[in-house]
Amino acid sequence: MKHLGTIGVLAALAVAGCYPKSAGDDLEEKLADQERRLAALEEGMADSRARMDAALESAEAKVAELQQVLEQATAVVTRNSADLGTEVVQLREQLQAVEGSLAELQNELGNTQRQIGEQQQAFDQQIRRFAQKAGVDMAVDASEVPDDKDAHYAAGRRAMEAGEHSQARALFREYVTRYPEDDHTDDAQYFIGKAYLEERRPANALGEFRRVITNYSRGDAVDDALYDMAEAFYQLHACTDAKAALEALINGQRNSSLRNDARAKLRQINRAPRGYCTS
Repeated sequence: MKHLGTIGVLAALAVAGCYPKSAGDDLEEKLADQERRLAALEEGMADSRARMDAALESAEAKVAELQQVLEQATAVVTRNSADLGTEVVQLREQLQAVEGSLAELQNELGNTQRQIGEQQQAFDQQIRRFAQKAGVDMAVDASEVPDDKDAHYAAGRRAMEAGEHSQARALFREYVTRYPEDDHTDDAQYFIGKAYLEERRPANALGEFRRVITNYSRGDAVDDALYDMAEAFYQLHACTDAKAALEALINGQRNSSLRNDARAKLRQINRAPRGYCTS
């Protein structure tokens, strides 16, 4: 060690007589004291080094422990993530299956609704036909009403000519509602009564003919309404009322082409069988 070499040099100098004896003794004591201090310092350094090594070893152990914990945590997270991924995949598959089932149900529901609609339409048509045969009027279906005014009126006339009286009345009623100020509106109202009269339902026909005379007194359908009103009264054995309608036609509708027919009808009523006329 370096300090031991220094002590030896100083001892040699002392032996050589470079220092007095008392001074040498003092120097040796100082050197011995320094030696002790150095030894204590080396011992303290060794202890410190040992403590540092122990602390380092402990720190390394803790780091290793933490690393192990981290690895374990990573493994757990990875495993849980994998499990979660599997669950997500399973849920997605279940959702797809449910969506597939829902699509099938929606398709079946659509088919069922179409079938119900078709059956309902067929049922409505049957009801309509039965009602028409029974003389019961039903509202016309919107799909059966042409948007064009002239086509609408023509459809009503075709129904009349075909003997589809209920359909004709429905079309003409709709015409009166849609076109209250049209030139053909009084004719449409007249044909409603005419359809009843052709079905031998004179009481119903009278009410419709009165509407022609009341609501469209200046229209060209008044003479037709009066003439057929007389026929309706006659069928009801109300000969007096029938004659009054014909006289109103003859006297009030002087330009009507039906005046001669009205006179002929008057003669017919006057020759009615005994007991036919009740009033």
